[in-house]
Amino acid sequence: MEELHGKRGRAGVSIARWTVRITFLALFVALAFKAAYPPIATPPSNLMLRLDPLSGIYSLMTARSASAAAYFWPAWVLLGLTMLSSRFFCGWICPLGTCFDVVDAAKPRKLRYYEPKGREMKGLLASEKAGLVRRHVRLKYLILAGVFGLGLAGVNLLYFASPLVVMNRSVYYVLLPQIPFLLLALLLLALAYRPRFWCESLCPMGALMSLVSMVSKRLPALISPVSVVKDTGACIDCEACYKSCDFEVVEPFLKRDNGKLRSADCTACGDCVAACPSTGALELQSFRLPVYASTGRAGPRARSTTSLGIEPQGADGVSSVESIVHANPDPGLRDPAREGGDHAQECFLSPRAAGRLTVDRREFIGSLSLGAVLLAGYGVGLRQVSGPVLRMPGAQDQSKFLAACSRCEECVRTCPAGCIKPMGLEDGLGKLWTPRFYPRTAGCIFDQCDQACARVCPMKAIERQQTREVRIGLAHVNRQSCLGYRGRPCLVCKERCRFNAIDANGLRPVVVAHKCTGCGACEQTCPTKPASIRVFELGQSARWPSGGSVGERRRGQGQT
Repeated sequence: MEELHGKRGRAGVSIARWTVRITFLALFVALAFKAAYPPIATPPSNLMLRLDPLSGIYSLMTARSASAAAYFWPAWVLLGLTMLSSRFFCGWICPLGTCFDVVDAAKPRKLRYYEPKGREMKGLLASEKAGLVRRHVRLKYLILAGVFGLGLAGVNLLYFASPLVVMNRSVYYVLLPQIPFLLLALLLLALAYRPRFWCESLCPMGALMSLVSMVSKRLPALISPVSVVKDTGACIDCEACYKSCDFEVVEPFLKRDNGKLRSADCTACGDCVAACPSTGALELQSFRLPVYASTGRAGPRARSTTSLGIEPQGADGVSSVESIVHANPDPGLRDPAREGGDHAQECFLSPRAAGRLTVDRREFIGSLSLGAVLLAGYGVGLRQVSGPVLRMPGAQDQSKFLAACSRCEECVRTCPAGCIKPMGLEDGLGKLWTPRFYPRTAGCIFDQCDQACARVCPMKAIERQQTREVRIGLAHVNRQSCLGYRGRPCLVCKERCRFNAIDANGLRPVVVAHKCTGCGACEQTCPTKPASIRVFELGQSARWPSGGSVGERRRGQGQT
């Protein structure tokens, strides 16, 4: 009966967690789908994006207003719950993490990630007892520092730093349909290596969650919404908990005192509890109330303590750690007092050095390489190889817009005219995936859609404007190719202009500058190829493929 109860308990936890994750993933996809015009208001189509604390902090850095802080209230609620419990978002809610777990579930057994053997687990126990376990700074914390540092300098890296932004953009590309290359690369990494390697070692949002959850480690389990608690008296040191953890959290295995786990990387997913073969050794709790406890049946990944050469704690009070270090030392374990050289120092540190945070060579080189790639990409972007770039109404300040835009593609998805498209690498990483207005594809109908792009933008990178205030750009006529200037009747641009910004001088169209909003209806409908009337950025002279240019015009005067 106990064995049957264990099976049902593990299945119940697994089913519950999968149900929660799939529900949030389905909600995320549904909201991304419903961002199409007209975007739904209840719940807001950008609700899941506003759950992102990284985006909220970026919005505060760029907007510096109380309204920006209030708009991201879901993110502050999430941070508050994380501060009281753990990094539970990554284990229960994150849609990108759910995709990683789906890939792991479908992964062939031959591709399963390497699991530590008994000797290595003995080494962990022995080094923990001797105070030789090294505390090092994971690469994700260095990336997080770089993301915030560049954010203060006006460089927005949320397009890869935020898993919610990555997923939202990927959903958009799948619906097109196109290939979401970044998501595909991350899924291949999960398939070929560890499923949660991105979350564990690289994700800046995960690093932020880990830092915030450190506050909860000093709080009792009584006020924690979700926590994992260990009873060391019931622990048999079988290493099943460590092997089952996708984040490689070693604390359930090494913890020598009773109470809740205090690792900053613990997501309270409950995998270690489900894998534990000892009754009551691990328990998932909510406000000190038991949700699920480990049972007394060994799972398929658990081993007996004899596989480690470890005896459970006996009546004499001698722990298994002491039996390793004193009674039965393993000749395979390294002794830093006897072994010299750099390799030994990489594996063990002195007790004094073990308390300090360190960065190993691999992580340092990795962070420098990532910084070099980003710097090179932004250097290419400064060349402006693609010419002038038009933005949506309310996004004409390029530097301010680039600093605020997270490249989530919400505006692209909601645009009813289809005139907004994400940019590629033609202007480098600095403008990669930023929304661009293409008037030749379609004219902007901001006056008819109530500026839908600004309404759905979670970062408020696109400001709401009154129709009379909108100035996307200014239309210019190419006199060399325009049919009217060549003596042929046309004036289609004048007919299509909703703002009466084009007059006629005989057969020749003349743009009235103070009326032109830059909506692009004239460029869209121009019958010549390429268009003989185009919208250019405000303050710029029009330059045409032939090399000729139209002179600058004073405000309020027409082009002749």
